[in-house]
Amino acid sequence: MWPRLAALVLLVPLLLSGCATAPSDTAVPARERTVTDQVLAFDSSKEVGGDPGCGSRKVVNTEVTRPFEPGSQGAAGHWSERWTVDRCGRPIPYLVNFIRASDGHLGVTILREEGSERAVIPGKTIADRLLQRDTFLLLVQKDLSELEGGPCRIRKVTDTEVLIPVDGAQVEGGRPVAGQWAERWTLDRCGAPVRYIVRFITTRTGTTFTAEREK
Repeated sequence: MWPRLAALVLLVPLLLSGCATAPSDTAVPARERTVTDQVLAFDSSKEVGGDPGCGSRKVVNTEVTRPFEPGSQGAAGHWSERWTVDRCGRPIPYLVNFIRASDGHLGVTILREEGSERAVIPGKTIADRLLQRDTFLLLVQKDLSELEGGPCRIRKVTDTEVLIPVDGAQVEGGRPVAGQWAERWTLDRCGAPVRYIVRFITTRTGTTFTAEREK
């Protein structure tokens, strides 16, 4: 089960080749040059909510939002950073999540932060934007791990649906603050649909969840 993390929302994960060491001051410049291109491409893409009409954009700030947490094998681990893009004078924040696999590959998910609580994942999920983000990251990590070393390194959510309605629910502001429920989340794995069953248990102090591949 994963606890809830910081605030943000969804876009599409990319996978880049990465060094096999934990992040350091000497490693950051090379990594930034590569990821900067991807963040700016996201910001200019209409398909993912960007603004292709703006002809001037640049990354103006980066900050670590979640320190490096080592995984169970070798150099594996994950960490998060907030990147701010100046889009024609307007600051646009992105959360960039890094997931390093044990084979040294670096998975990068780029998510645009939002100020509203509206759903941003396709489909009928009832998870709020914080929980949507955490669920998305878990599924990406699980699916990449399942095919570690495989050629497909792109994942995105294409649909969500509630399978088991909230049991023992207490609802505030249109979302459950107590209870449990289950949803089906469908990922696009390089054109192939892959479905996961996600089971949520929430209380006023936080939410935990598990996910398993639907057979």
